[in-house]
Amino acid sequence: MRTGLVIYSSSIRRLAEFYCQVFDFDVQESDESYALLMTGDFELVLLETAMSKKALSTDSAREDTPIKPVFFIDVPLELISQKIKENGGTVYQPKSWEFGGRQVCDGCDCEGNIFQLRVGKNT
Repeated sequence: MRTGLVIYSSSIRRLAEFYCQVFDFDVQESDESYALLMTGDFELVLLETAMSKKALSTDSAREDTPIKPVFFIDVPLELISQKIKENGGTVYQPKSWEFGGRQVCDGCDCEGNIFQLRVGKNT
């Protein structure tokens, strides 16, 4: 089964660049209102609407969003953290627990969307 996620954005270009640089997504198609990004069997759609441009603040993490995408990472946390920071995101301190045999760490992208990193056993 192929899976995906839609994120509303105030700046598609900036957010697409973040996910391409940090998580190796490829832009499949885009215009001024959307971008379709792919990596493996995962599809990420970024949508920019008049409402999202007005409503979405990039000043802080969106702590009240009731959904959090998870990215399974098989590189050291230090390397992915550096990429995230270089592209305008934030990485929180790693949690002191594991889930599914992987270290858990949260972060947020350049627009404040919170995601979870699960760092692989091989790192």
